[in-house]
Amino acid sequence: MNLNKDKFPMAFRTALFLAFSIVSVASAATDSSVVVRQRGILDKLDSINTAILGFRIGGTAKAGVLASTLSSDQLADQSPSRETQAYTDANLVLTARPSSETEARVEVRLHKDWQSGYEESVNPVIGHWFSYDGLILDKHLLFNLGYMRVGYTPLTLYVPEDVVLQEPEIFASRRRDALAMRNLDTSTNRLLQGLNAEYHSGKVGLLSDIYAQGTASRIRNIAKKADQVFFDFDWSDRYMFAANAGASAYGVTLGGNFVSSFDRELSTRSRSAGTNYYYEDNYVGSGVFGFDSKELLGDLPVQFGVNGEVAYSRWVYTLDSVQVVDTTYSYSLTQQNLITTADGLNLDTISEYYVTKKSQVVRDWYDTVLDRRSDFAFNIQPYVKGSFGKIGVNISGLYMNNGKNFWSEQAASRNYRGNTSVLNAASLFEGQDSSLLSLFRSGSLENMYFAVYNTNVLQQQNLMSKNESSDILSVGSESNYTYSRLYNNYKIAHFYRNAYSAAAYKLSEFAAVSEFIDPSVNMPLAMGLATPDRQGFSFKGDFTFDDAVELNVRFGHYKWSEIDDQFTQYGVGLGVDVAQLIAFDKPLMIQVSYEAASEDSYLKRNTSRIVAGLNAGIWGPFAAQAGVQILTKKYDNGLDLYDDSSLLINKVEEMLILAGPQVKLAPGACLSIEGGYMTNKVTYSTIATETGLRGSQELSIDKILIMADISVSF
Repeated sequence: MNLNKDKFPMAFRTALFLAFSIVSVASAATDSSVVVRQRGILDKLDSINTAILGFRIGGTAKAGVLASTLSSDQLADQSPSRETQAYTDANLVLTARPSSETEARVEVRLHKDWQSGYEESVNPVIGHWFSYDGLILDKHLLFNLGYMRVGYTPLTLYVPEDVVLQEPEIFASRRRDALAMRNLDTSTNRLLQGLNAEYHSGKVGLLSDIYAQGTASRIRNIAKKADQVFFDFDWSDRYMFAANAGASAYGVTLGGNFVSSFDRELSTRSRSAGTNYYYEDNYVGSGVFGFDSKELLGDLPVQFGVNGEVAYSRWVYTLDSVQVVDTTYSYSLTQQNLITTADGLNLDTISEYYVTKKSQVVRDWYDTVLDRRSDFAFNIQPYVKGSFGKIGVNISGLYMNNGKNFWSEQAASRNYRGNTSVLNAASLFEGQDSSLLSLFRSGSLENMYFAVYNTNVLQQQNLMSKNESSDILSVGSESNYTYSRLYNNYKIAHFYRNAYSAAAYKLSEFAAVSEFIDPSVNMPLAMGLATPDRQGFSFKGDFTFDDAVELNVRFGHYKWSEIDDQFTQYGVGLGVDVAQLIAFDKPLMIQVSYEAASEDSYLKRNTSRIVAGLNAGIWGPFAAQAGVQILTKKYDNGLDLYDDSSLLINKVEEMLILAGPQVKLAPGACLSIEGGYMTNKVTYSTIATETGLRGSQELSIDKILIMADISVSF
């Protein structure tokens, strides 16, 4: 919807569309991909329409249901086994373009749960994106103010990718939706809030480009309220500053990057004097180099080149607790009437005495450095790609050598976390360990492809409060205001059960969870190319035939030197666009892949993933999608939950099947119906109290899924 005068009349748009259509039809005899050309035309028209000045409203709206029925032999007798999420959800995108170079963007979300519609008060609108963006100075300077997604290099500022080889669309769309709930996407850019400016000069003399970029972001926030604590607090205010610069000429690029993440001490000290705080400061600097043959040797049938990066990191762990106190004493003379009773007589006397008052003032703090670490990391990636008739080739390699003390916080954290109870979270199990249920009741496939989003009234169960105003994070009695706050509050908050997060791990946080990071996603490089203490190589090849058949080959071998552990991973995938291959008039895509990874010591983990998918057009607006994934994770040395061998995870077996039709109701509107079946079996061993012998046990959970939604884009 455009609330301003349309600068491009409908007649002009129609003529423009017809002109492009005539060109595309005329060239159809030499190029069969007419659909691709038409899509390109529509994209151009959309870009023209987007550039219109003024105020616009767009977005998506969805109404749907997700029902999950759980069955398990370990389910408690009185436990709920069915969970239904029925909802209406709208994401509104409001943009204002004061000029053709800048845009203000606000995205808000409205959500209503059908099952509690009559219990809720007025639903809140949550704003999840606020930014002012522009491309100014004759399109040389790009800037972002507010929310932004920024990426530098794989060793400085980056999000490691979660790639499933030949992932069917029925799964990929669900993963995108789960990410979008957290304001995330599938790119390698990190979600930040702050200021970013990026300059490109374009051609200057012999140089093809000179670039410079600066980024500043506040990435964590200390809890500021004395009585009320929400779940997104941290011990300190944490900030990040980053910059890069470089130049390119004749296909050669040289540049440098710097990223600093640190805790701000002053805000923490002012919040709670005398409490022990631990700070982490992380500094990473890198140099990048690259060469691409396209600029110098553009006439060759192949394009080749190399990219590389060498980085140095420094990490400092500090205890902030020691303080110097100034003590002063003050004296004052006080008179007071004393009334005493002696022998039944009342006597009034005047008494004078001195009062001593002791005052202590914090004069200074001392930082005690507990640990320092610094190290280097290096990687080089050669590549070659080209076309030979109908055959396309894209081959790349990698060699990396990261020191054991290298740490880059802003490049080492994935968006996918796992280990979250998503569906049927209220179900109760008998005779099962709480940590086992917390980490493994929802498998990797459920964590990756499903999410639950609710609006609930704030209550005592989801609102924390403490009585101590000096230290809100310590154990203490309940606040005196807890119940009065709950009376007639009519406050609704947005809650997620979601395995994705935009937060970056500190090193101490990662150390606490490193053993439980999901090994089914790139086990050797759990933190991408910034994974500490990794040396090895990998090969990646993608081959296409007539843009209809795609073959993927993957292989990698890495070493973890500190514990003498080695990893091997490999995979193969095949995608066939049958419609393109045989000139069929309906879409028909078939995808299959197999991936595996293993390590030869430590936990001796072995993972394998089998994927198959189908995307087919049926008739008119009707289409069908289907997909299956079978995932196995083995811990031959056992994953110890308590570091005392009392409970060892030995094997996890999962399967997810999804299938259903899709109906295009109108332009931008689609009906999707899916049915699914999901299994999760965890084999573990415990020590019997009576005999002291180890025995094998099993947690097996099956879920039947029914999903349907109507989505509209506008």
